[in-house]
Amino acid sequence: MLGSRADATTWETFATRRTTADRSKSLAAVGTRDGLFRVVYRFENEQLLEIINRTAHAAAVSALVETPNTYRFYFGVYVSNVSHFTPIYMALIDPFRKLIVYPSLLRSVRASWNQAFGTG
Repeated sequence: MLGSRADATTWETFATRRTTADRSKSLAAVGTRDGLFRVVYRFENEQLLEIINRTAHAAAVSALVETPNTYRFYFGVYVSNVSHFTPIYMALIDPFRKLIVYPSLLRSVRASWNQAFGTG
């Protein structure tokens, strides 16, 4: 976990940790905007997006894995403290994230999947 830092311009992006192979394999250039986030990497079935501001350093990873009979979608969020306010902020928005943001995001993923591949 990254430590607390006072200057938002000094935070290190996860993109600095990418290997040469990862950089060459990525389908999107590092820093490409994707909504509020920036792309760290985007592979065929996996992506890591990141946002860094004065409140939090957050990353969202999503991956689609083929299983014998179907596909499985994985989604994870990592948040690192950047100030003493980060834990308070995260606690305040926790119900909003769990009840509105994540379900909405997953409905969007499902709708996109169904539109592209049908509902099987």
